[in-house]
Amino acid sequence: MLNGIARGALWLDTWLQDHLGRPYNALLGVGLIIEIVHRGGEIMERFTDPPRVAGLGFTIAMELALLIHQVGALSHHLERRRKLTRGGKTGPDPAGE
Repeated sequence: MLNGIARGALWLDTWLQDHLGRPYNALLGVGLIIEIVHRGGEIMERFTDPPRVAGLGFTIAMELALLIHQVGALSHHLERRRKLTRGGKTGPDPAGE
């Protein structure tokens, strides 16, 4: 089921990229930057909250992993934009990412 959802999301992303182009890229870029700033703020809040020994380490590790993932998604997005401005391919990454 999850694999089907992922394939559907990839298809939709590719379709939106092909049909909307720059406005879709702009929306993605803004959204990713907002999410990265939000994740950074959440991590900082974890350090100011009163310590809860049982879950603090796990929570901080999860927030850092999500932040790293969002920065990676932004990197992929920026690379796709570079390819578009150079007239490159707009489809999904051949590596499947």
